[in-house]
Amino acid sequence: MRAVLVAAVVAAPIVLAGPVAAEPMPTKAFTSCKQLRAEYSAGIAKNAKAARKAVKKGYRKPLVCKRVYLQVAPALDPNRNGVACEVQ
Repeated sequence: MRAVLVAAVVAAPIVLAGPVAAEPMPTKAFTSCKQLRAEYSAGIAKNAKAARKAVKKGYRKPLVCKRVYLQVAPALDPNRNGVACEVQ
């Protein structure tokens, strides 16, 4: 009985504290493909499927990062293929 009580007292602060949420990393604001390619040389893809399609069409493999893609998509992906600033 004493061992169970000690274990409960020791584990209680850990359980009550819960996981600590990480703050999201801030993203740079890219206003042109030149700026984006300085950071991501082959462009940014929304998902792996879009990246594979771009590679099949002869483009270099872009980095998959949905968060960055959604930030720049309207301005830097005019053909709406899921890849911003693709490079051949």
